[in-house]
Amino acid sequence: MVGRVINLFMWEYQESYRIQIRSLARDVLEVLGAPAEAEVLIVGARSPNSMNPNPVCVEPENGKWHLSLFDGLLDSVESTYRNHDSQNIFYSDGPSMRDKPEWIRRDSVRTSVGKALRSFDSENDVTSFCGETRKIGDYYVVPVVQIPSAIFLQFPPLHSKPIKKGQFGKGYRSLIHAAMAAALCEATEELQNPDPGRFTHRSMRSAEEVVRIAAKDFMHTPGLSIEQRYTHTDLFDVLNLVSSLMYEGAKGVGHLILVDPENDAIDFMVKFAEPVTFRAPRWVRKVLQMATTGVGIIADSRSIYGLGQLKDSHDSSAQDAFTVAFIDHYHWELCCGNQVLLRCHYAVPKLPQEPFDKAAFLANYVRLFPQTSQENGLRLWNLLLAQVRQEHGSMIVVAEDAASEAHRLRKQGTSIVPTLLSESLLRSVSGIDGTILLDPSGLCHAIGIILDGEATDQCTPSRGSRYNSGVRYVQTDNHRRLAIVVSDDRTIDIIPRLRRLISRTRIEQHVTGLEAATLENYHDSRNWLDNHRFYVNAEQCARINRAIERLNALPREIGLIYFGTERFEVHPEMNESYLTV
Repeated sequence: MVGRVINLFMWEYQESYRIQIRSLARDVLEVLGAPAEAEVLIVGARSPNSMNPNPVCVEPENGKWHLSLFDGLLDSVESTYRNHDSQNIFYSDGPSMRDKPEWIRRDSVRTSVGKALRSFDSENDVTSFCGETRKIGDYYVVPVVQIPSAIFLQFPPLHSKPIKKGQFGKGYRSLIHAAMAAALCEATEELQNPDPGRFTHRSMRSAEEVVRIAAKDFMHTPGLSIEQRYTHTDLFDVLNLVSSLMYEGAKGVGHLILVDPENDAIDFMVKFAEPVTFRAPRWVRKVLQMATTGVGIIADSRSIYGLGQLKDSHDSSAQDAFTVAFIDHYHWELCCGNQVLLRCHYAVPKLPQEPFDKAAFLANYVRLFPQTSQENGLRLWNLLLAQVRQEHGSMIVVAEDAASEAHRLRKQGTSIVPTLLSESLLRSVSGIDGTILLDPSGLCHAIGIILDGEATDQCTPSRGSRYNSGVRYVQTDNHRRLAIVVSDDRTIDIIPRLRRLISRTRIEQHVTGLEAATLENYHDSRNWLDNHRFYVNAEQCARINRAIERLNALPREIGLIYFGTERFEVHPEMNESYLTV
């Protein structure tokens, strides 16, 4: 039997706890619509009264976070503890005064761990989020989630804003920040259970529940930013309810300006004698009906004060005004200036993003239609965006044989003289049933076409006739074709499915990581490569297979379950065009 020794031991289930938190963090990012690339480490700082020989423990102990990162951590904790702001706070109740030293020590450990990771974050271009500290055995334990800082290039957060005197806080800089905080709350709750990490089934909330909590928390940010004395409200639930209500059969479309009603940047058109409370959602919906184009509802986080707009001179970087745009039925988004911070559709919060990655779409378009140009691909991308903005479903099919197909299907639609499809023409012709047929250059050859084709394995009864007809038509013939399907429920599909672009540097990092891995730390690289098999070239396949063979030959600990890995082979469709730097 080969025994596994944990040198930096905190508690028996520290590894399974870390993996559990990592899975939750990745799932949360995926639900938000962000790259699910989160790593987790657990840091333990020895308590002052312990004689344990390890002053600091890190899980995983053989990972990329070297123990030297935390040299001097205990001294930092003691210095932070002595100078903590809460030392000068006195509570009126005895239990709080009794617990104050423990609260200060927990926060001192969390703060010191965050400081210790700053150099690692800078060198590795990641952002660390530290959860709350709890004591387990001899150690004050801090869970840490790290995500690539590049995520914030794709989803920019609000700028850091100092707290004004008298304000209670400033909220979260982004929905991602709120989501990582919510996930770490789950991690803290788990630390308070006996043997954290021992039981993984239903021990924490699902990613969907965590994201909803994060959205509710993030919606406190406008109130904290615009109000001197903010009172917590359930603005997230209120906006969902208002957006779901109809007024005499009409959907609510308009915008709400969250701002201090005394702000000089407001240009009131109508000021109510008595504010309308958000606790009367049907009244709020009635007021929304009065907000026409260019006119918004002036409100703070609790009440509506009238109708008006922000002056052109208003500087959105001050973060003293936010806008809620009601886009469609049960569909709204939160903005600060031109920056969209959160989108919510049928009470499901998401990060703001295009329906598909633009770079991947353009690369795939040129790959599918090699005789076309990047300009033609960009034209179709803009048509896709226009198609999504419409209030009804529609389908565009791009076919290299569009001219002959328009002639063949002329009895099942309307053939036209080839005409470049513009956004305005799209809005006109998509109002009728049937498909718009284009060639790869964007010339429209037919409108209202009823597609044919045989059923395939890709068809599904869970989707509507528009989607399934697109699948049948694209996959039946040997000609190159692409369908953009927007269903009535706003679901968007591109057939065949687009593959996103992957960094060749990142692939190489995981291949190298697997080559150097042991049985204790190979999982991350193996799992990532297993999920990205399509992108691995022949030379990398050979290296991965040799690494797997080496790992399989190592002695295994009795009593543990090991999952095998299928050999890697080059995908026949893979080429360099799927890779970025």
